[in-house]
Amino acid sequence: MRVLFAGGLIIALLVSAGCGKSKENYEKSFKEGFLKSFVTSCSEGATKASSSVKAEQAKSMCECMGKYMVDKYSAVELTKMSANPDSPEMGKIFQEAAASCK
Repeated sequence: MRVLFAGGLIIALLVSAGCGKSKENYEKSFKEGFLKSFVTSCSEGATKASSSVKAEQAKSMCECMGKYMVDKYSAVELTKMSANPDSPEMGKIFQEAAASCK
């Protein structure tokens, strides 16, 4: 009986350790996808909004802003932000991100 319990405990520990790694992998994958999507939509939006903004300038700024957001916020927070990109809160976050890139 003790052998079964010890074996079960070891398996439970291994599974929970695997779950932690899986969560890390999810977080990393999500953030990579978020960054790529953010840079694309941000760059396109910036160049459409102003003819004086060159594509490379927009891409560089958007990459910097996206990196700031990915480094500062979790996947859950980024998901919530994505649901309401026009909110005043997001405006503040975009301003913070842009200020960090100057």
